[in-house]
Amino acid sequence: MPFVTDTRTFVVVGANLAGGRAAETLRQEGFDGRIVLIGDEPDRPYERPPLSKELLRGQETPLFLRDASFYDVFDLRLGTRVTKIDPSGSVTLAHGEEIAFDACLLATGGRPRTLDIRSARYLRTLRDALDLREALREKPHVVVIGAGFIGAEVAASARTMGCDVTMLEMLDVPLSRVLGPELGRAYADIHRDHGVDLRLGYDVSTHEFAPDDVIVVGVGILPNVELAADAGIECDNGILVDEFCRTSAPKVFAAGDVARPRGGTRVEHFQNAQNQGAAAAKAMLGSGEPFHEVPWFWSDQYDVNLQILGHPAGEGIVRGSLDGRDFIAFYVDGPHLVAATAMNRGKDIAIARRLIERRVEVDPKRLLDEDVALRSLLR
Repeated sequence: MPFVTDTRTFVVVGANLAGGRAAETLRQEGFDGRIVLIGDEPDRPYERPPLSKELLRGQETPLFLRDASFYDVFDLRLGTRVTKIDPSGSVTLAHGEEIAFDACLLATGGRPRTLDIRSARYLRTLRDALDLREALREKPHVVVIGAGFIGAEVAASARTMGCDVTMLEMLDVPLSRVLGPELGRAYADIHRDHGVDLRLGYDVSTHEFAPDDVIVVGVGILPNVELAADAGIECDNGILVDEFCRTSAPKVFAAGDVARPRGGTRVEHFQNAQNQGAAAAKAMLGSGEPFHEVPWFWSDQYDVNLQILGHPAGEGIVRGSLDGRDFIAFYVDGPHLVAATAMNRGKDIAIARRLIERRVEVDPKRLLDEDVALRSLLR
């Protein structure tokens, strides 16, 4: 699409995945006005999933969304913090500069929940990952607090690098809130089979750390809503948005980890940040469509690939072998599939997505039957 002359200024606060994809989309949609992309980190937009996996293990992996030269057509401000937003049309930077906007996207993401533990490390940014990688190369004893996805991926990477790992989890079953107890126990077994000292139902406050322990805390994130809240924009466990990523302020949009759909659940996954950022950009241009996606997430630990589709709740209908770590669990609501969790069955997840999106009526007996090709249920 050819560029058109446009005198508007769009400000994107957050040079991360959601903000980066939004900025790209604005240009791809033909907007040739001013785009100010502001990030408080010193690095241009990058993907976070490799931080706890390939990058941490020292493997070569694509990381940055675009080459540095791509941003020559943007007003890119890195290592820069926005301290105030005026919803009527301006943001103020830490050094006092004020930038007027016609529309603003808040892609402020989240920050790790912290614990009062001296010398604890957190994994959220590229610099966090690089620092932790250097520490792990010395093969220390690693104590991971939290057996959620970040904690579990750090534990798996550390074991792969030859570190002794202790993982402490307050729940009796890891990931039970997401996977349910049966699948959560399967994940506990995976880590124990790989030599992790996994302690469940554990009170971290009683743990005695050794002086040379490398301590990594992974107990979730908090959405960075302060800019929006201080500006009087409606927030509730995130910045509240409608289906067009619009906040309660007419000129302000939000996307990514910080955005929460009204009446819905805030999603902290790669796919949501990427696609919602693009959807928000189109909405800023006035050409958007309602953003409704089935959330999708994956986690790689050791030789196991876990994929989650939708919002699993309760016990699923399991097709395949839990013991063999080769299965997909389906979650149904009446005649419809609403969510799925798969271990080492990526192709099945792709079919499950189509079943959910098309609102296909499913028979639980056929879902269970390995002799019935899942693809046949789409007909």
